[in-house]
Amino acid sequence: MTELDSTDIEILQLLLEDARRPYREIADVVGLSPPSVSNRVERLQDLGIVRRFTVEMDQTQLSRADELLLILDVQASKAADIRSQLVSIEGVEHVFQTVESRIVAKVILDTSEVHELFTDTLDEAAIEDYKVESVLHSSWQPALRSGDVGIQCSICGNQISGDGETVEVDSGDMYHVCCSSCAEEIVEQYESLQEAANE
Repeated sequence: MTELDSTDIEILQLLLEDARRPYREIADVVGLSPPSVSNRVERLQDLGIVRRFTVEMDQTQLSRADELLLILDVQASKAADIRSQLVSIEGVEHVFQTVESRIVAKVILDTSEVHELFTDTLDEAAIEDYKVESVLHSSWQPALRSGDVGIQCSICGNQISGDGETVEVDSGDMYHVCCSSCAEEIVEQYESLQEAANE
């Protein structure tokens, strides 16, 4: 079942507060057994709602590197490639791609390493413009939005009821949509993007 209930939301909230919280402790709060909590968390992972469990740390305390923001304007056809390249680089903490083909990345690197990114690692020809800014303060506070929480169809925006449809594209990415016509649409969109990227 794809729909989320109040117990799923409560589990998500508890994990957001502390991702290391034991399932036994979560089970006591939500009134389930630890194996039931484990099953629900696995389902949330399968749905792509929970992607990973991680530790938030301040890497600037461990090295002399600086906390920097890279803002890159890139060719639309190369945006996904540049994003992938950045994600694989040690010291890159967060990478965002906007609909305007801008890539924003928070990195913990020293100045010489940033220079090497542009000369040795990234596809310089794909980058139309860039700037590097020092970060004064940053905070990362993932939270559930208030109001109704449900899984929305990535095609039409309707809330998915029941099991909906799950589509896996050639890249291995999974998409959850509300119906078979939206499932066909996601496949067509993916194939169209692939064709554009290969041109």
